[in-house]
Amino acid sequence: MVKAGLYNERALFKRLTHGTVDSYGNVGTGWSDIATRSAQVLERTGKEAIEQGALTDTNMARLRVRSDSTTRAITSADRVYVRGITWAIKNVIQLDSKNTILEFTIERGVAP
Repeated sequence: MVKAGLYNERALFKRLTHGTVDSYGNVGTGWSDIATRSAQVLERTGKEAIEQGALTDTNMARLRVRSDSTTRAITSADRVYVRGITWAIKNVIQLDSKNTILEFTIERGVAP
């Protein structure tokens, strides 16, 4: 059984949408909200590296939410906003055989 006290963060899932075409033929895009869920965030130690002469700072975390029809439809093409930061979703796994919990591997400091 999942304890409610562990899910003390709010996660806002977003999906890239394609809007209308302007008079120049450009397609407008933006991020629309999919769902807001209570979540548990387990951050790992960040890492810094120098890539092509620039200092990069990335951080990985695991985000757990209760499974429902909306959260099961979230993929790595979407992104999540947690703790005031936009995170890229790297993968999604089902944690238990009853399909009650989903775990997202998320990363910040990269292009979402």
